[in-house]
Amino acid sequence: MGIHKELTDRTRAVMPSWLALYYDEPIAIDRGEGRTVWDLEGNEYLDFFAGILTTMTAYSLPEVTAAINEQAAKVLHTSTLYLNQPMIELAEMVAELSGIPDARVFFTPSGTEANDAAMLLATTYRKSNQVLALRNSYHGRSFTAIALTSHRSWSPTGYSGLNVHYVQGPYKVRSPYKDMSDGAFIEAAVADLRQVMDMMTS
Repeated sequence: MGIHKELTDRTRAVMPSWLALYYDEPIAIDRGEGRTVWDLEGNEYLDFFAGILTTMTAYSLPEVTAAINEQAAKVLHTSTLYLNQPMIELAEMVAELSGIPDARVFFTPSGTEANDAAMLLATTYRKSNQVLALRNSYHGRSFTAIALTSHRSWSPTGYSGLNVHYVQGPYKVRSPYKDMSDGAFIEAAVADLRQVMDMMTS
């Protein structure tokens, strides 16, 4: 039995079935360098996926690795209950680059948590749990993000505290509007949005 087959069997024995594995014969990434990764059997791949866009800085980039090692040797984790100089400096950079007057910056560890924070802010400010989300969308694995996700294959539950309504997004290729001209598509998407908003207020 190959190492990938063994790891696949072990994964399916202890991990939930809704954690999808890619490929009929999944591979286990062992290490990476630059844009190249190697699996546990030594096969080399050119990585066009970047860990679902998470490792866009490349693998084993010396300056990134050095910065991670330097920070880990000082403080691996602390809380926002304390002042954090590197976080403040990065927030200042982001605020300046944003061009938003009097910008405020809140860091999250992933897109899922960013979506959770956005939903918390929006629903609290509006005092409403009604949310518009795009069809054919994916927003993460948290309870809130799953409620926003329209792909049922990426959503193990339909239960949510949010009242979500799905509208047509700007991507028309896999939609009922794929054969329309751009102008007709825009008109149809706007009509769809109006219809959904009318249902929400009726």
